[in-house]
Amino acid sequence: GVALNAGGLLLCLLALLPDTADASPIQASDLLPYLRDSPPTSQVAVELCNVFKVVEKPYYILFGSCWICAVVQQVVDVSRYYEERNEELGLFQKVFVGVQLCTLVYETLTLFTKVDWGGGGSLWMMYNLYVYIFVHSAIFVRSIMMSMIIWDWLRAKLLKRPVFGTELDGKGWSDWERALLLVFILQFGSSAFVMAIVTVTHIVPGCVLYYPVFLLAAAFVVKLRQWLKFCGVDPDGRLGRGLVMASNSFVVVAAFQTLITSMIRVYSGALSRHSYWQPITDDMASRRIETWYECHLSHGFGALQDQDFLNLFVR
Repeated sequence: GVALNAGGLLLCLLALLPDTADASPIQASDLLPYLRDSPPTSQVAVELCNVFKVVEKPYYILFGSCWICAVVQQVVDVSRYYEERNEELGLFQKVFVGVQLCTLVYETLTLFTKVDWGGGGSLWMMYNLYVYIFVHSAIFVRSIMMSMIIWDWLRAKLLKRPVFGTELDGKGWSDWERALLLVFILQFGSSAFVMAIVTVTHIVPGCVLYYPVFLLAAAFVVKLRQWLKFCGVDPDGRLGRGLVMASNSFVVVAAFQTLITSMIRVYSGALSRHSYWQPITDDMASRRIETWYECHLSHGFGALQDQDFLNLFVR
């Protein structure tokens, strides 16, 4: 009887002890199975936030971010009139975009260091995990917006004069050549040129495999200015420029995120287990407002120290 009582007491004590396995920190490599989940698991998405401070963003969150960016850019654009630079970029515009560029490069490198590249997965699978995190981060959203800002500058004829000085892009440079140079610097440079690699490994294959998504997004971008004219809105006016920048940014970001994450799931074997459209529906299902709120807003003013939140709405 005494032995039974002692054994029971020992079992009770063991039950009260903390589980050291559960207390061990989650590594990036532990989240690799999430890339194969269908439908995506919300609990793993929470762990995604704990490790990277990044989760999938609902479409209306993306739309709100794109609108805020467009409004801020139009306000910043007014500054060139006070500098008496009516037909070229103002100094404040260049400084503002330059600060954003440096911030995004820093955030990209920080995100890169959070991946345990020598963990339990192959280099290719760890790269796919990193791409998944990167494409759902505010870094990716902002890098796409950079391209839309350049497109706005081109349409507003603000690239007719040198941007970096007469010695670098002066005589012999057209506005289109300056635009391409800026896209190379701001679109690819803002992601520390990670975006250039992702373009080859995920975007181009995604545009081929899921061409309906690419065609719908491209048609929207091409036709938007005509639709605004039909509605009586001047696409080159202040309101029209904001509408074009915000709308195009949202559509391109959402389309590229869909294409890239779909290819990640395809690389993880989704097509061998599910239907052709399943990777796209899984991407849509992963964008839960509850998870996003828990990751970024559940701590109140702590959101002001959340780099992904700040890059999405403030910077």
